[in-house]
Amino acid sequence: MKTALYGKNSQTIKDLIKGLGFSIVSKNPDLVISYGGDGTLLSSEREFPGIPKLPIRDSKTCNKCPNHQTEAILNQFKNKKLKLVKFNKLEAKIGDSVLKGVNDIVIRNLNPTHAMRFSLFINGKEFSPNILVGDGLVISTHFGSTGYFKSIVKKSFKKGLGLAFNNLTASLKPIKLSLKDKVLIKIVRGPAVLAVDNNPKIINLKESDEIQIRTSEKVAQIFAPETLRCTKCELLKNRRLD
Repeated sequence: MKTALYGKNSQTIKDLIKGLGFSIVSKNPDLVISYGGDGTLLSSEREFPGIPKLPIRDSKTCNKCPNHQTEAILNQFKNKKLKLVKFNKLEAKIGDSVLKGVNDIVIRNLNPTHAMRFSLFINGKEFSPNILVGDGLVISTHFGSTGYFKSIVKKSFKKGLGLAFNNLTASLKPIKLSLKDKVLIKIVRGPAVLAVDNNPKIINLKESDEIQIRTSEKVAQIFAPETLRCTKCELLKNRRLD
């Protein structure tokens, strides 16, 4: 199988990969091994969109139980014990610019000492007659809901999309969205920024800008969640932090 290695320390497992019969390539792979953490996986999807990803956590930075050691994951893959799962991606469009992400889309104030003001529309209907004021919002897929979204609302979700308001002057509950829902944000007062996943391309937003957000037609294909982390890995991680 033609396999691309992705990640800062991915070359450290190159000999192991070859020894197990994988063919290492840099272009047109059938599989991408993302060697690192969550950020590495997100970056690998931008670099190789739509190609199946096998995430393996970097042994230098992550505590892993025996079932999640690098060779163990590779053998599980070779023995067809891992399931390839399709995950919906999000798409943000402003003008001619379109950004796609696996985890979330964040719109927030550029200057932490100045709140942004914006209007929110869901499927063409204005969410509130009042202008929303605060740090912004996060729209997340269920795959990304354990990240920024959870840090705001203190819980994640299993299906659809979620919209969380970030430190608004009004107390508003998060919104559950379906994959068919379309969101429009109109910037009333900025400056603000648009960020997608850990993409270094940040788009600056100003007054009157409009951002359209919807589920992308494209999907990410990931051998997950078995490859990522289990409860035993979490226990090892917590012991390290202690």
